[in-house]
Amino acid sequence: MNTLPKFIIAILSLAIISCQKETKESNESYQDLEYNIYMGDKLAGYQKSSQNADGSYQYAYEYNDRGRGPHFDEKVILNDNGVIIYHEILGHNYLKDTVSEIFKTENGIAKWKSTSEQGETKFDNNSFFSAINSSFGTTDVLVKKLLASENKEIKLLPGGSIKITAIENHKINDSIDLRLIEFTGQSFIPSYAWIDKNDRFFGYASSWFTCIQKGYDSIAKQLQPIQKQKEEEYLKNLSASLFEIPSKKVLIKNVSVFDSKTGTVKPNMNVVVNGDRIEKVSNTDLKSDDVHVIDGANKTLLPGLFDMHTHIDETDGILHLAAGVTSVRDLGNSANLPALKENFKTNTLVGPRVLVMSGFIDKAGPYAGPTGSIINTLEEGIKAIIDYHSKGYTQIKLYSSIDPEWVKPLADKAHELGMRVSGHIPAFMIAEQAIHSGYDEIQHINMLALNFLSDTIDTRQPLRFSMVAEHTHTLDFESKEFKDFIKLLKEKNVVVDPTVSIFEGMFTVKAGEADPSFVKILDRLPLSVQRQYYSGGLPIPDGKEQQYKASYDKLLGIVKQLYDHGVTIVAGTDAMAGFALHTEMESYVKAGIPASEVLKIATSVAAEVAGVNDNLGAVEAGKLADLILIDGNPAEDISDIRKVVLTIKNGKIYHPKKLYDAIGVKYFK
Repeated sequence: MNTLPKFIIAILSLAIISCQKETKESNESYQDLEYNIYMGDKLAGYQKSSQNADGSYQYAYEYNDRGRGPHFDEKVILNDNGVIIYHEILGHNYLKDTVSEIFKTENGIAKWKSTSEQGETKFDNNSFFSAINSSFGTTDVLVKKLLASENKEIKLLPGGSIKITAIENHKINDSIDLRLIEFTGQSFIPSYAWIDKNDRFFGYASSWFTCIQKGYDSIAKQLQPIQKQKEEEYLKNLSASLFEIPSKKVLIKNVSVFDSKTGTVKPNMNVVVNGDRIEKVSNTDLKSDDVHVIDGANKTLLPGLFDMHTHIDETDGILHLAAGVTSVRDLGNSANLPALKENFKTNTLVGPRVLVMSGFIDKAGPYAGPTGSIINTLEEGIKAIIDYHSKGYTQIKLYSSIDPEWVKPLADKAHELGMRVSGHIPAFMIAEQAIHSGYDEIQHINMLALNFLSDTIDTRQPLRFSMVAEHTHTLDFESKEFKDFIKLLKEKNVVVDPTVSIFEGMFTVKAGEADPSFVKILDRLPLSVQRQYYSGGLPIPDGKEQQYKASYDKLLGIVKQLYDHGVTIVAGTDAMAGFALHTEMESYVKAGIPASEVLKIATSVAAEVAGVNDNLGAVEAGKLADLILIDGNPAEDISDIRKVVLTIKNGKIYHPKKLYDAIGVKYFK
C-alpha cells in the first residue's frame, strides 16, 4: 500500500464523543513519532505514530525481511478510561496475505473480526483488545493503562491478561532517561520494551530485530545488551529449579529400548546411568540397591532427539528439552551463539547441546539475511570463513544473495579448514550447480524442487516459495532429469535437510485455518500464542487451492524419493522449538518412510552427520547419557514421540511436565 487508507467512522455513543473531546484537548501535547526498524544491522522499515484531528491515533508499520514482511495501517480510538474501543488494521502480513482486522464496542458488547478469527463478549470498559496483526503503536496506550491499573495488570480480549512485572530505570549517555518494562502474559516467557520519560514507546532492541525512535538509532547497540541481560536473568533464575542431578546411579527398569542402529525395539531391558554416561544396557535383572529406580514398564527409551535446523535462542531451551530434543545444530545466529552454547552446556540456562555452530554468510543487498557475516566481496567472504573457524564453528551456511561465482572459492576455503558447506541455493543458480561447486548439504526441500524450474528465478525473494507452490505438482519422478539429480545427490554424498513441514503451512491453509504443523498441540499453548497459528500461509490464488496442496504432496514425495535412493536425510525444523521436530518426523512417516527409520534419522543418522556418533545417538554402554522416555512406542506409532515423560541430558534429569508448567504450556496428559 502506498498511502494510508481513509476511515469514515460514525461516532454514536456519548462515551466516544467525550473521549474525543478529551483527546482533542490534549492533542497539542501529543508528539508524532517515527521509528526505524532494523533486521540485524540493516535498515529494513519504519513505524509511524501520530494523532488525527479527530483525536484518534494512527499507526503505520512496515519492514522488509528478504522480500517478506508486513505492512499495517492502524486506527485506534480510546474511551475515557484509556481503553481501546475501536481498532482497525488493514494491510498485509509477513507472507503478503491480506490483513483486515477490526475491533469495536457497541452497546456494551465488544466485537472483533479478522481474516483469521471473530468473536464477541460483554465489554467491561477495562479490558484491552490484543490484535493478531499489530504494530508497536498500541504499546503507548497499553503501557499507560497498565501503569494506572491495580497491580499493573489488565485483562486482555479475547482472553488472558498482561502484567508489568518489572521496571528498570536506565540513563543512557548520561542524558536519556529510559525505562525497561518487563511484561508477562503475551508469550511463554516475559517480553520487553523500552519507554521514555513520557511513557511513550521508545524501542525494542535485539541482535535480530530492532525498532528504535528515529534519531536515536546509534544507541540501539547500547540497549541490546541491557535488554538481553534482563531476559537471561529471568531464564537463569528459572533454570536453576528445572533439573535434578542424581546423587546415585539411575536404573531405568523393565523398559523397551530403541536400537537406533538396527531400528528395532528390545523389550524388557534395564539401563543404568552413572553420572554423565550410560554404564550398562542389559536384558538381565540388575540389583537395585543404592540406585534411583525409574519404572520403564509400557514405555520406550530412546536416544535424545536431534533438531538439525535451528536458530536457537535462550527462550527455546525449555521447549526443546521438554520435547526430548537434547541436541541441536544451529544454522545461523548472532555473535552471542558461542556464549549461549556454553550456558546450555553448563546448565546455567536449561537447553540442549549445541553440537554444530554454522557460520552464516550472505552478500549485502536488499534481500540479505538479517544476521551473521554480510559481505561485499569474495575476499570478505574468505575472511569471514577464517574468522568463524577460529571461533569454533565447523560449518558454513551460504545464503540466497551470494554471487554464484563465489560459491566454489568459498566452499574450497571452508573445506581447506575442515568445515562443511551448506545453505540455500543462491539466486540465479540451481542445486545441481551448487553441488558441483562444493555444497555438502542443502537446506529446505523447496531448494531441490527449484532445481527443475529456471535458474533465472530471483530466489532471494518469496518466489522461492510461490514458484514451487505453483509448479512442483507437475514434477515427474520418472523423468531422466529427476533421476539424474537424485543420482548426483547420492554420488556426491550430499545431505538434505528438508524442513518439509513448514511448507504445509505455507501451501495448504488460508487465514482462519489452524497451521497443520501445530494443530495437535495448539490447545496446550497460551491463548496469545495459539492465535498466531491461524493466520494462514502464502496468498493462495482463488481456484488454485488443490494445486498448491498437490505441490506440497509432491514435496513429501521428494523426501520419500531421497530415502528410497539412499540419500542422507536429517530432521530439522526452522520452526517452533521442540514441537516442530515431532511434526517433521510425522511428516516423514506421512511421506512413506517407516517410523523406525524416521527415529534413526532423528538420532543415529543425525549424530553421524554432526560428527558425534562416538558419544551420542544410541542407547549403548559408554555413550553420553542423553536419553528420553516415551509413554508408548514411537517405532510403531510415530506420534507417540510427543509423549515424553522424562528427558535426561548429560546425566541430568528433566521432567517435561515441570518444564511445560514453567512456561504456561499444558502437559500432554
